[in-house]
Amino acid sequence: MKNKISLIVLSLIILLFGKVNAQDATILDKQTVIDSLTNVDPEIKKYFPRWKVCEPDLLAQLYQTFVFYGYSKEKLDPQSVEIMAAPREFDSDPFQILIITCGEATMNSVQIESNVGSLLIGFLTGEFFYTGSVRGSQRFPAKRDYCYQDIPIEFPLNQSQAETIINYMQPTNVSQAFTLSLFEQSLKIGETGFWIRSTIGNDELGYPFWYTGSSKITLQRPLYVNNDSKTSRAIPYLINAYLGASYRINSGVNPGEVLSWIPERKLNNASDGKLVAGLDFYLPQYPLVGVSVRTEFPLSVLESYDIERQNYGFYTPEDRLIDNGRIDSVAPVLRSSGVVSVFYNWWINPKKPENYIRFDLGLQYNEVRELGLAKRDGGGGSFIYSLDPSVDGLKLFHPTEFADWLYLKADYRNQAAFPFGFSLQYSNQILMGDVWIPLFGNWFYLQAKYSTPLRGTRPYEMRNFFMISPVLRLTI
Repeated sequence: MKNKISLIVLSLIILLFGKVNAQDATILDKQTVIDSLTNVDPEIKKYFPRWKVCEPDLLAQLYQTFVFYGYSKEKLDPQSVEIMAAPREFDSDPFQILIITCGEATMNSVQIESNVGSLLIGFLTGEFFYTGSVRGSQRFPAKRDYCYQDIPIEFPLNQSQAETIINYMQPTNVSQAFTLSLFEQSLKIGETGFWIRSTIGNDELGYPFWYTGSSKITLQRPLYVNNDSKTSRAIPYLINAYLGASYRINSGVNPGEVLSWIPERKLNNASDGKLVAGLDFYLPQYPLVGVSVRTEFPLSVLESYDIERQNYGFYTPEDRLIDNGRIDSVAPVLRSSGVVSVFYNWWINPKKPENYIRFDLGLQYNEVRELGLAKRDGGGGSFIYSLDPSVDGLKLFHPTEFADWLYLKADYRNQAAFPFGFSLQYSNQILMGDVWIPLFGNWFYLQAKYSTPLRGTRPYEMRNFFMISPVLRLTI
């Protein structure tokens, strides 16, 4: 199969660059064609072996080589270096490099031979081990033992390593995907378009991780296939529906010594649970634009119920009396919440979709209800604590001005040699940032979230909340 591909490539090169006739083609040496090659039509690049370099030291050396030989720094990108090589006859052969691209600048085979040192070329081709050992006389399979990412030869450039996807943690360009972190766990169910997600917190309100004392499980179900050839790979379905449930967790009331740098949580989720529902609707005429809806509804009306006090966050209001002073503590409980937004997906360069930005503009709503924390004699020297929503002096917190309603978010992702991303969100008058960076290869990341109110803090809010988590991302 590889020999067939080599013959196809050789034929293309002859047609495009060769100065030979049909009779000469029978005696034309492959090496002669490669040596005379100075440029390649982008249309046939997909037939050649290509890969992106992501080894920091090699990236720096190649970038400095381009700079030294007078290439404009404005066209160079030290984090985007791509190698194109000639097809190999045997797996034991090292690659022969035809073109090195750094950003928008390129070196062809003649320039590479003149400008790039033989040792560096040996590392890139697999002739030399990057660890420092030189290959012996035996025929070993070519080994590029540095960090690189292959670009499948059956894909043209605009569907290369930087695939056109919307969510890096929920990729659409793979058959199976699994993500695991403290913030969420997600699983893609084959090619069905279904996803199962388990998340902690309410990020859309500016309350990440265990801030709200709630976790939720949702199922994403595709409803309408996108037939637009330009966007179908990134957006395979025009409608995605979400359905699930939110339930109470006890974590975060007392973070403990290990997480002592995180403030104690005061906000709670009630024990009755909530229905979680949502919808993403992409415009059929222009799928880059759409509408997103996320809602959570309580499954019952709050009534008085007994609790274990150590499992609930609470505070003592200093500005008012609760039940004429008979109750000194209240427990805030998050009830209904939701976000409705219009969004736009933007790839800065659609032909090379390494830089992606999503913008959201909309409205959010949430209500937090105070419950009186009552104590009564349980007999035998014990006490029973109850939460009561009906006593006098309790508050209901909800949006009361335009700034409370406003929801804004910008999400950026870069998929060059080192994929990373970050987002900035304004919601509920709270500023929240989220960033993730790679630690090892393309499967192990580090993610951090931070939130802070831009107004005065409410009794149940934290002035600064920061949480960091490793992220395992596996794809097939």
